[in-house]
Amino acid sequence: MQLEKGAAVCGLVIAALVAGGGAAAPASAASGPPVVGAPVAGAPVASASAAGASVAGASDTATRLPGVGARLPGVADRATDCRPMPPPRHRRWLDGFVLGWVPPGLGPLVTDFEYEWEDVAFRSRVWESGPYPDESYRVDLQITVMRSPSFTDVAALRAFLVGYLERDPAVWATEPFAHPDGPGFTDAGELFWLAEPGVAVRVFGGGEQIDFRDLTRTACAVRQVMPMN
Repeated sequence: MQLEKGAAVCGLVIAALVAGGGAAAPASAASGPPVVGAPVAGAPVASASAAGASVAGASDTATRLPGVGARLPGVADRATDCRPMPPPRHRRWLDGFVLGWVPPGLGPLVTDFEYEWEDVAFRSRVWESGPYPDESYRVDLQITVMRSPSFTDVAALRAFLVGYLERDPAVWATEPFAHPDGPGFTDAGELFWLAEPGVAVRVFGGGEQIDFRDLTRTACAVRQVMPMN
């Protein structure tokens, strides 16, 4: 009888313990953050640093040639290749020509002119410095597109400019200038060429603001993009 009573008491104690454990579990869960995806006992657990290393490894692998340890040239830096470009310092178009480059340090006053003289139509862009103490301005650079049916060849163009600029034909602009768009001539501080029959360009540098090397570079960067048909 005592054994049976002891067994009964032990059974009641065990039942109470089981019932108490089941009631305590929700309180424990409510008192702390929920555990999501708890690991199974005995299973390996990946640390956060290991996971980061895995992602970095995958990114590194993406920049390598298949089966080769060397990186693709420049891939790591390619994100910096296409940066936002600042707008050009000057208006790039002039009467069917693109102005690819002008020297730095030109005057801030930029003006377009359109006029005619005899049968020649002029479209000109002028960069000027000033005003100076005497309220004057100085021409730093002038690019002019000229159109006329009289420009049949480069000799006819030179003959026109000799008269228009009142130059001595024996000594002025006798040095040939080979522009990518066509033949021309050059003299101190200026270059001109025939882009095609009927269309010519003259680049003039005023004073000492632009050296002849920069003036030549400016002229070579003036390219025809809308040929006449």
